[in-house]
Amino acid sequence: MSLTTGEVYWSSVVYEFFGVEPSSFIPGQEAFMAMVYPSDREKVAKALHAMLETGLNDITYRIVRPNGSIRWLHEMADNTSPDNPHIIFGTMHDITAQKALEEKLRKQAITDDLTGVFNRRYFMKRLRQAFSHFRRSGQNAAVLLFDVDYFKTVNDTYGHATGDLVLQQLCSLFKERFRVTDVVGRLGGEEFAVLLFEVSSEDAMAIAEDIRQMLAAKALTTKSGSTCHISVTCGVARFAEDDPTEESILHRADRSLYLGKHHGRDQVVGDGDH
Repeated sequence: MSLTTGEVYWSSVVYEFFGVEPSSFIPGQEAFMAMVYPSDREKVAKALHAMLETGLNDITYRIVRPNGSIRWLHEMADNTSPDNPHIIFGTMHDITAQKALEEKLRKQAITDDLTGVFNRRYFMKRLRQAFSHFRRSGQNAAVLLFDVDYFKTVNDTYGHATGDLVLQQLCSLFKERFRVTDVVGRLGGEEFAVLLFEVSSEDAMAIAEDIRQMLAAKALTTKSGSTCHISVTCGVARFAEDDPTEESILHRADRSLYLGKHHGRDQVVGDGDH
């Protein structure tokens, strides 16, 4: 790029990155910015402005090609050549595959392999964050703690493969019912926790009861193709000002869950019920 004329030269490889033809596309700042992924434009614009002042650039961003595909690019540039101080030379690399691998590894690190919901470690991280936010803002939130009733009997009767299938179908129901802002995690075995935001105690209880009823009426598929029915018990705990830590919220939900299982299972118990 010439700092005096503003002219931009792209190699044939860069045209390939952007999915455009040299014969029909003239590289320039306006045309380039139009192809930058919308949420990356501000970052890229600041980097370009800094590059014009310093002659240096090192940035990673996304573009949207004419066919709608999204690519990740890493760009480095400088004008440190003493022979051409008014010319900025740059290199560009397509790092889409690298970014895809990073995202895959990130998801694997936070996701339960069997069910596809979040794992315990990530759920607890989100619970800590939510509790910290609650202490600052007072935003309503609640935890639902679900446990599949008599899950050992399911495994003993139908086999562990069906047990796994039942948990997967349960989590599919969770994904259908809960909002994208809610956090669903598998704490271990047949126990699942859900973090709900902006809900009252009544709302949290109603949501848990809705899940319980939906599951009670649903026929789940076994590995052999037959059907079976299960029930769940749920303990509910809303965030409270006197909670010393996020663990205390989970403890209250667990205590409610224990009472529900002790008094017959297949029910929802809130921490105000005892």
